[in-house]
Amino acid sequence: MKGFFYSLVFALVCTGCVRQPSLPKDSQHNVTSMLNDSVWYGTGQVLRLKERTERIEDVRQFNLLVYTDIDYPGMGVGPNPNTSNGCLDPECTKTQALMIFNIPLKKGRFKISNLNKRRKLNNEYANLSYIGNSGGLVKRYIDQGLKPSWVSVTKVDKAAGIVEGRFAISFNEDMSVYGRLRNGMPETARFTSGLFRIKITDVIIR
Repeated sequence: MKGFFYSLVFALVCTGCVRQPSLPKDSQHNVTSMLNDSVWYGTGQVLRLKERTERIEDVRQFNLLVYTDIDYPGMGVGPNPNTSNGCLDPECTKTQALMIFNIPLKKGRFKISNLNKRRKLNNEYANLSYIGNSGGLVKRYIDQGLKPSWVSVTKVDKAAGIVEGRFAISFNEDMSVYGRLRNGMPETARFTSGLFRIKITDVIIR
């Protein structure tokens, strides 16, 4: 009986030690995922916003912004040349943006709905936006209670200023977007197997 107890304790401890999936060291992009079973990738930023009077060590959350130039149905032809490098080039033709706000700067898994509740501004809620050639919003997906829908911080390297994490997010199309693009795309956008490794960028709020 005692042996069984120790075995059980060992198994529970090891369960917490299972290595989390992480972005391969040689990954070309700092964010990768699957979106509705298709490969999705982009260039992400981890933004740590601070007031002028705040100490940087007192800022304990960040925003995750990811841009890509992957085409989508109905994008059409625009004035900018189409690119397909996941926005590695800052001058890329941005077609999609994934934004998650108010993520705690510590290890843990956080529900998207709870992060949305932390917002201080009305537009600070997680979303996937499709962008037109002129830069305007043509379609948006937001959290409306579908599962799974979370982001996880798996490592914070304070010395290097790098954050690593995972995400699995299920969005519904925001039907309130005026003049939204009707292009036969699914009403849900499901991110699975999402991974990121990004250096923190500090932004002083003026």
